[in-house]
Parts: sequence; C-alpha cells; structure tokens
Amino acid sequence: MPRLIQPLPAGPLDIIGDVHGELDALLALLGRLGVDLSTNTVERPLVFVGDLVDRGPDSVGVVDLVRSLVDDGVASMVLGNHELNVLRGLQKEGNGWLLGHADGAWFDGEMRRFDAASATAAWRDEALAWFAERPLGLVRDDLRVVHACWDVDGIARLPVSGDPALLADAFDEMTKTELRDRGVVERARQERRTVGPIDDATRRPKSALPFYAALTVAQHARNPVRSMTSGLEHAVPLGEYAFLGGKWRVTARSPWWDRWDRPEAVVVGHYWRTRRAADHRKPDIWGPVPRFGWGGPRQNVFCVDYSVGMRYRERWRGRTAATGFYGGLAALRWPEREVVFDDGFAVG
Repeated sequence: MPRLIQPLPAGPLDIIGDVHGELDALLALLGRLGVDLSTNTVERPLVFVGDLVDRGPDSVGVVDLVRSLVDDGVASMVLGNHELNVLRGLQKEGNGWLLGHADGAWFDGEMRRFDAASATAAWRDEALAWFAERPLGLVRDDLRVVHACWDVDGIARLPVSGDPALLADAFDEMTKTELRDRGVVERARQERRTVGPIDDATRRPKSALPFYAALTVAQHARNPVRSMTSGLEHAVPLGEYAFLGGKWRVTARSPWWDRWDRPEAVVVGHYWRTRRAADHRKPDIWGPVPRFGWGGPRQNVFCVDYSVGMRYRERWRGRTAATGFYGGLAALRWPEREVVFDDGFAVG
C-alpha cells in the first residue's frame, strides 16, 4: 500500500493542472515545458495535481503517457476526485469510458454523449491498480501539492499508508453511522424522496434539502480522503442550487485558502478557474483573487486548473483549436510562479 503523503523532489518544478482526457493539450504543454517524450527526459521534474481523466476524448492516452513519465521517475502525481471515483467504482458524469455505463452531460436542454475512447477490461484493471498506488499529497519544506485542499487536521487522522478507496469508504461509513444515530441520514432520505431524482437537469428541486446538505458537508469535512481530493463544502439556499457534474448541488465548494495562514505554499487543481471571459458554467469561488493570482492571507495558495476540462462543451458549441479555446491546460513553474499554457498563452 502506498504512503499517503510522499516527498516532492527538490529544486524547480513544473506543476501541471487537471488534464481531463485532453491528450492533445497535454502533448502541446509538455513540448512547451521542454519534455522529450522519445526519451522521457525533462528540464525539471513534473508534478500532476490529479484529475487526469474523464469528459475529454482520450483519458486512456493521457493515463498511458503520465504513467510512463511517473514510472520512469521524472514525474509525480497526486490523486484527484475523478481517480478516486473510479477506484471506488462510483459511476459519475464523464467516467463511462472506464466503468462502462451510458455516459453524457446535459447541454442546451438535452443529454449529449461524450466522445471518449473506451478502455478495455485489461487496461482498466492495470490503470486502477496504478491509481491505487498514488499518494493524496506531496510535500517538502516550502511547498504542498494536493488536488483540492491541504487539510492539516484531516491529514493528522490518516494512517501513514493505506488504500485510498478503502479509507474513503471507511471514513464515509463512520460519518454516516454518527449522523444516522442523530437522525440526519433518515431525514436526508425523506428529503430526497420528496423532491424526486436529483440527476434530472430539467427538474429543479422545489423545496430545500437541509439534511441532505448537512450530510454532504459532513462527508467532506470528516473524511480526509474526500477533503484532500474534493475540498470542503458548505450548504447553500434553495435559490442557489446548481446542476453540476450530473446532479443538483445543494452545497458549494468552500474557499478554505482564506484561512491558510501558514508559510508553506500550496498548489491545487480542482476549482475551474478562468483565464478570460468565458461561457464557463462553473461557479468561480476565487472571488476577488485575480485570474492568475494567489489566494490566502499570505497569498501562497494557487489553483492551476484553468478549465481545459470544459473543452468538450466548447467543441459542442463549435469551437476548435483553430478558433481558440477559452479554457487551457496550465503548468505552474515553481519557484518562478510563471504560468504556461498548452496554446502558448503565458503569465509571469
């Protein structure tokens, strides 16, 4: 079983954001970073923040490429929530290419299927075994890398080593047991029965779901595997329910970095930042932080996810590489704090 927190390499790093199956973008970005894929040599070690997979056209190709770089010792990777989902066997929007279910997303009032290469059963088994060996966090004196949230209290509750999926299941069950004893789980079930299916974009809930929200918030806050891969959440009022990721969301992601007052820098993915005005359809929780700025009281938390995972929607709207995409695949060059994109856009 892997160590759940592992060391980062010393020296300068290139930290790469959520790829989401966009193999062409990854190939272009690696070329800009000076990576020679014929020999798997790099100018500086690569670090992937997770969410290699789902929604994009070639998750298989992305995993094969990143796996070869990691196995050759020139790259590291932390688990994202999308890898954790498939390890747990959870059918989610975008992972039908691996788990085999009918898969698509609501678009302009209709369900459209993802145009994604499917994995074979043999490849799936190998990939899941490889994912299960990835850590939740990477650390050195000046820097932390995690997919969504560097949860200090949660990390203290983790064993040194373990199976991430089994640990996530166990923490969820402990939370449910506690909330079941308090009646929260049954009240949440009653609310769900009242409002009907929450995976139908055409049927907005007509009544609030406070107990279902309380259960969701607790499962993030009390499960360090979840908090590190999906972040922390808070309940929102009925009027702010949003259909995201294939279901109506009764909670929203919390800006935990507003309370990060430690000297170590933290780099995350997960949060769907924008680099220009765009038809984004994801809530921007970075608020007053500039598009390429750092968050937190010490301005030392950075999100390197710039929404390349929304390119499937951009393609559905007719955009191409020739016309230019709004979202991009980014790398943060540390310690320079320069941001480089697959299409040549750069900041810093």
